[in-house]
Amino acid sequence: MNPRLPLLICVWTYCLSWAFDYRAAEGSGGSPLQYLFFAITLASALVVILLGFRRLFILPMGWLTLGWGAYMVSSLVVALVNHVEFVWYFRNSIPPLLLFTSLCVTQIAASSGLHWKHVLWPMLIASVVNVFWRIFYALFMAGIPLEKVRVELLSPCLPFLMGYLFAGLALSRRVPWLAIFVGSVGTLSYVLSITRSAVFILGAAGVGAVMALWQAGRLRVVPRGFSHTKMVHAAVVSGLLLLIMLLTAAAFPVVIERWTERLFYTAGGEQSSADPSALTRFAETKAFIHLLNQEPITWVYGRGLGFPYYWDESFAPELAEYTYGNEDEFRGYTADIRFPGHSIWTYAIFSGGAIGGLVYLGIFIISTVGAFRSARFLRFVPDYPMETAYLPFICLMAFLSQSLTFNPFIERAGGLVLGIVMGFPQFLYMAVWQAKRNPAALANHFG
Repeated sequence: MNPRLPLLICVWTYCLSWAFDYRAAEGSGGSPLQYLFFAITLASALVVILLGFRRLFILPMGWLTLGWGAYMVSSLVVALVNHVEFVWYFRNSIPPLLLFTSLCVTQIAASSGLHWKHVLWPMLIASVVNVFWRIFYALFMAGIPLEKVRVELLSPCLPFLMGYLFAGLALSRRVPWLAIFVGSVGTLSYVLSITRSAVFILGAAGVGAVMALWQAGRLRVVPRGFSHTKMVHAAVVSGLLLLIMLLTAAAFPVVIERWTERLFYTAGGEQSSADPSALTRFAETKAFIHLLNQEPITWVYGRGLGFPYYWDESFAPELAEYTYGNEDEFRGYTADIRFPGHSIWTYAIFSGGAIGGLVYLGIFIISTVGAFRSARFLRFVPDYPMETAYLPFICLMAFLSQSLTFNPFIERAGGLVLGIVMGFPQFLYMAVWQAKRNPAALANHFG
């Protein structure tokens, strides 16, 4: 029996456990099905940690795991100091908690000698299933009309899928059919949900891919004739993505109408001083500042995850026109909000103060820069695929872009996916370590 089989089963279980997650109706607290999958996620992560605890903090990625774990402990202390109801702290702490468990699972999987495919493949499977499942659930089970559905379709894995698309497109030696497929799935979700910010996510992933290709060229790990091959791949992918958009437009003409309205005739926009989506961020931020100013010391450590906040009253007339059309109903809905805000950065400061803001900024910067720098080791492991080495960096560029307009920690699976991406460079570090110990076995294990 393969001694790694129990670990392998648990890693696959963990990576697949969120495939049927979805955005539940606001105020529902989640469904029994969601609780079941969440229990499977935590149980499989716990078993992985128990099986590989000795490898949990192997450097260099062990520092990231240890640092985020310390932040999670401090967030509980802050919540207790601010008398946050534990149920609300727990519900808001699930996404960052799953980021921690994902770091642990990836760290142990890589350091225990598992192949990188045993994390990447189940994540791709779960991501594709989740996109289609959310479309099915929103349209057919929740009964939301296509002309009204939006965020319900947005899976937290979409920046990951876009990163995988651009990594394959820019760096794969062969036509990246799998990357094209998963990228098409992600594009379909963006098109149906009328997500304007997808342009920035795609642009950031594209910039990341260009930077990766530039560095790979400097490292001289790019084969001859690679530029011509990539031009052909780019033409194929551009044509396919354009075809998907045209087919979607032909099958769902209402989607084109919604895109036109979203881009040029935003509902409520004529009564608003700014885009309504921006106004919601302004209303939250002004309230955050007011609540922190009530106790200035909380600018240091924050109000805690799950602390109640509101949308500032001065924005009520404009936002009510955009949402409910009734200011009293709008005020009732936005007077006591417990879930994470629309911006990961402002909510990080509100919940964790300057310390929390620096921690969030630090983990993104360290992860992104570290992922880019880790790819320099490709010259020592020529059989390690370029697109896999640069995948974390390109995905993190997409997640960083998303964070400007959306909080990935609004959903529990957002932390899970982000943690896998942040921890993934450990596979490359372990490939280098193994190459130094046993060069002959490298091609068989990491190729």
